[in-house]
Amino acid sequence: MAKANLRSSIMRILRLANLSLYMVVIILTGITSILSLYIATADILKICTNINTITDSNIINVLSALFLVVLTMELIDMFIIYMERGHIIVDMVMAIVLTAIARELLINYANIESMTLQRGIMLSVAILTLAISYWLVIKADSIKKT
Repeated sequence: MAKANLRSSIMRILRLANLSLYMVVIILTGITSILSLYIATADILKICTNINTITDSNIINVLSALFLVVLTMELIDMFIIYMERGHIIVDMVMAIVLTAIARELLINYANIESMTLQRGIMLSVAILTLAISYWLVIKADSIKKT
């Protein structure tokens, strides 16, 4: 009996520690989201004040910052859903990773000089692999629901 109570107490403490750590991560991710939104807004204002000097790289910098805002918001959603359900939603994680890779591609195409053939092939294979995996997970979920 005492062993069961001790085990139960330890499980409650670990669960509380787990939830506390997730709350800290959510708060830090929220701060990161606000900072990336600030960067995107500053970039947009910089472009608007000097319309004559708009370049492709300026626009790509804004889009990159906006992608970062979307990524951080999706991470917050994922953490909240994890805390509610108690398990990781695989398709949501894959969608976040695909968005992160899309951002990476956007940044690399903005600075095409730094893009190498090997890096391009790696990113392409990563996108293809994740897209197929994402499709398989969605397909498995739809089969499971029927």
